[in-house]
Amino acid sequence: MIGQRGLYIVLGALAGYALFGTYAAFGFAAVIVNLFTPLPAAFVGLRYGSAAGGITVALTLLIVLLTGGPTQGAMYLIQFGIPGALLPWLLNRRIAWDKAVVLVISAMAAASLGGLLIFSTAAGESPLAMIGGLIDKEIAQTSTVMQEMFAGTDLPADQRKEVARAVENMAAFLQKAYPGIVVTVAGLMTLGLVLLLALLARGRYALPGKSFPQWKAPEQLVWVLILSGFIVAFADGLLATVALNLLVILLPVYFLQGLAVIDCFFRRKAFSPVIRTIGYLLVTLVNPLPMLVTGIGVFDLWADFRKPREPES
Repeated sequence: MIGQRGLYIVLGALAGYALFGTYAAFGFAAVIVNLFTPLPAAFVGLRYGSAAGGITVALTLLIVLLTGGPTQGAMYLIQFGIPGALLPWLLNRRIAWDKAVVLVISAMAAASLGGLLIFSTAAGESPLAMIGGLIDKEIAQTSTVMQEMFAGTDLPADQRKEVARAVENMAAFLQKAYPGIVVTVAGLMTLGLVLLLALLARGRYALPGKSFPQWKAPEQLVWVLILSGFIVAFADGLLATVALNLLVILLPVYFLQGLAVIDCFFRRKAFSPVIRTIGYLLVTLVNPLPMLVTGIGVFDLWADFRKPREPES
């Protein structure tokens, strides 16, 4: 008879498969739901041990292979199987959650490069040509979605031209910054996974590392950010493209640090969870607040906004 551990493994595998299949079933509209795919395996891995999480990923992979073939299986393993199995393995070994996120992203990047080499060799195509084709395909799909969003609207002709130019500019940006965007999306997915695992813990496990209100990025990173900004502003060519990708990766890191500063302030003022949630949504979605929060994250290195202030005598 199957025990509780085995039941969670089976249910986790089925849930992971269902979440993975949402993109194939519903397309672009299901992207957000699709990003939750590693959650069931990661939860099982933290609650019942790393081996249970690994078995959950393996079982999900088997179902994907049987129903979708080797290409779908490789996509699942690289995008969702690695974080689903590796993240709880690292956390169970008391590696801090922020370091675990970096290690998971690194493993996903290494697996992606390895998969690219294997598929390009099998197809008799150079890796650079294959990745260029994949980027062009993703950009074309994104541009099509953007155009379809505005196709049914009653916009004047001049505004339609502005939308078309905006789509072209976005395509040009994606062409240059695609690697950085992929890393950033992988990082956001893994951070979201950590957040959901923290919410689901309820005393059954603990995530190692600093609490989010006290979290800071490594101090040396700010100089990489500043140097990248200068290169993008004053240089061009390959060096500027590399710097642009670094900015795409690092700016969200400092937005996260700024959000940690705001979270620390909210908690010191004892704001209710509802008020805090509204605040997080505002600073994330309402322009220009995200850039302001990012600036807070950058200058926190010198200003140390979270340091308790001495009361004036």
